[in-house]
Amino acid sequence: MISAVLVAYHPEVTLLDNLRRLSGQITDIIIVDNGSGGESAKTVDVAGSLPGVRLIRNGSNLGIATALNIGIRCALQSGCQWIATFDQDSTIPEHFFEELFDTYNACPMPEKIGMIVPGQYSAQAMSAPKPAHSGKPQFSFVMATMSSGSLIKSSVFERTGFYDDALFIDYVDVDFCLRLQKNGFKILSATSVVLNHELGAEQTRRFPGFQLSFRVHSAWRYYYILRNRVIVCRRYAFMFPRLILWHSIWIPLELVRIACLEKERLVKLSAAFKGIWDGLCGKTGRHPAFPSEGKQSSV
Repeated sequence: MISAVLVAYHPEVTLLDNLRRLSGQITDIIIVDNGSGGESAKTVDVAGSLPGVRLIRNGSNLGIATALNIGIRCALQSGCQWIATFDQDSTIPEHFFEELFDTYNACPMPEKIGMIVPGQYSAQAMSAPKPAHSGKPQFSFVMATMSSGSLIKSSVFERTGFYDDALFIDYVDVDFCLRLQKNGFKILSATSVVLNHELGAEQTRRFPGFQLSFRVHSAWRYYYILRNRVIVCRRYAFMFPRLILWHSIWIPLELVRIACLEKERLVKLSAAFKGIWDGLCGKTGRHPAFPSEGKQSSV
């Protein structure tokens, strides 16, 4: 049995289509709403009334980690064997879970697998034709991946614990993935499975002869991205040195990109440097000013 946990935060109406696709493949869906208001609260109400959906409302934004943990604990009480986690802007293709389990059954060491994940994430996955078999291996093992679309064995949580509430948002999934492997589990990637997932706002800058497109975030998101990147790098530096080196290199590169290419750069740089400093000081939890109360962009 599979239970799905989906975290909502001021969702668009596309959430309803995503849920209908999801309910076509599994029958137990738990929505944990992180304090949506206004029109988005009405969308959440409609979502909670769909067949097979249970709705848990948090009175405020408790962060992605806490919301996931609330939903996962609720799912575990139902006795499910697997828990799938989703963001509100992810859309599963046909036969999504069937293909994940086909990959799992083809793996020679299923007893060591703690999580099965899609091999690819794309904002155009639903409109693009399904790629023909390319001769690539059916599966691979990965070090870390995003939480949306992940299928996790229920028994994993007994050994690894839950998502780290103190991280609030960003790098919550990386931290969980690394802790899962620290406890002896592997993360199985289904090479041919593609999850349709909105990757965030995109900004394009044009230069003579070429243009450069990149994903951008709000100032408060940069605070958590940089703070939690520093925290995770400190936690796992000696256990996963190559991966941590890669994430560490991105800290100065991200600062340079914000300074040179993004709009509202001073506000974003201020938040980013606050995040780096708090990460070095070991401060966790929700920052009192990030995000401010009221509707906030998810990016």
